[in-house]
Amino acid sequence: MKRSLSRWTGWIRRWNAPDTVSRPPAPVDHLAVLLAVTPATPRVAAASRSTEPRPLKSYELASWLCPWCEQPAVEGTHAWEDRGPFQLLSNHTFVCGDGHRWRNSTDGG
Repeated sequence: MKRSLSRWTGWIRRWNAPDTVSRPPAPVDHLAVLLAVTPATPRVAAASRSTEPRPLKSYELASWLCPWCEQPAVEGTHAWEDRGPFQLLSNHTFVCGDGHRWRNSTDGG
């Protein structure tokens, strides 16, 4: 019982007393560093990975069939299109023997 009374008396004595923990003001040098204006560093734009369309060889065309007449493609091109840091599209354009044209694009997913 005596122990709990002493705890209460300690709390009552410190009721309106200021906090014992004090924080010293920051040194002026630290404040100057925080408020200093840092010059902006110029950012270099990333090089584009896009390519010009290149003609496809006959062995590359053999596996591509026309969606309308199911004949193999007789001519076609392939190009890479850079659409941002995580999106590189593979674009194909084809023509079959009957003159039908179609495209195929994929991002590898």
